[in-house]
Amino acid sequence: MNVINLGTTPNKTMKQPFGTDIKSVPCFVKTPAFTGVTDVFRKKFVTTQKEIIEIFENDKTSDGIAGTLPKNWIVRLHAQTREEKNNIEKKIFLTLRAAIRHLKPYNVNIKHKNYSQHKAELERKRIKESSEFLTKAFRHFGIIPETNSVYLKQRKVHGKYINRGYLLAERGKNPTLEKIFIKTFKKINLDLIECNTNGKYAELAHGLNLNELKCDYISKVYWGDVKADYIATEYESPPRFSSPIVQFKKEYNNLLDFAMDFYKQTGIKLLELMKKGINPGKTNHKNKFEPKHKDDLIVGFLQSILEKAGLCHCDLHKDNAIIGTDKGGKAIVKIVDIGGVTKIYCSKFYD
Repeated sequence: MNVINLGTTPNKTMKQPFGTDIKSVPCFVKTPAFTGVTDVFRKKFVTTQKEIIEIFENDKTSDGIAGTLPKNWIVRLHAQTREEKNNIEKKIFLTLRAAIRHLKPYNVNIKHKNYSQHKAELERKRIKESSEFLTKAFRHFGIIPETNSVYLKQRKVHGKYINRGYLLAERGKNPTLEKIFIKTFKKINLDLIECNTNGKYAELAHGLNLNELKCDYISKVYWGDVKADYIATEYESPPRFSSPIVQFKKEYNNLLDFAMDFYKQTGIKLLELMKKGINPGKTNHKNKFEPKHKDDLIVGFLQSILEKAGLCHCDLHKDNAIIGTDKGGKAIVKIVDIGGVTKIYCSKFYD
């Protein structure tokens, strides 16, 4: 079974990390290792992009990749030993690199005739080709059964640094594969000071570090590839039977009524806010409870979690913190974009 040509011209095919046939898996010329850079980023919040780049340069075997695949992907791999699994993981990362690179944007001048139509058609074509390519690879490596497939679906995103956003998921009989959000980055001037907190280097390194907080309110970063300009994170689906938009009443009968509604919509216990010194609202002249604005409460709570680790999110707003689900399927607020997280240089964190 031959892998499809993922190039846009006959002479530009998507290079495969495992030969010309999906059943053939020859040795790699380059075999990236992930323990070096990954361990550094996990153990230390690396402040500047320059330092992050130097860490990658000092670990040539990383090949620009840091992080790990989801656990429920790894347990399915066709391997008998840890070494075999490591080798397969490397091949999977390079397979993903090729597929994501194929999703390059349509670069024709926007004034070109039929620009919008051609752009949409080409992007749909590339998404389909990359999905078919990944399906064959995932079946071969044992991540999904032969009866199932994986697909990429473009999601609506906007932001100064994000280029495209994709859902990577499984379909077929009893799909159980962890859903992944693929965030691809725009090309930006690496000399800008904001690159210390935003972009492919900062968001990958800082995301892996934030994983160590083991916080349910921060989406997990699994891995990233700075050569392919993307990171892969936990995909947040809105909870069933619950609106993904937090909406408070203007007033409640009492504080307890508000506490119950607040928990139902956000997964946050009001007592947690109050313990952190966050005032949830006030009792008005009618003896009813008036909550503060949702942004003040939710953003304030999330910032307090980061502050405990000596960090601060400089760009935390409603689009960066959304409603996802906890392990039980109930609503929970999560930080989904860590671009903007930085160190707090305050003596109280270093005493």
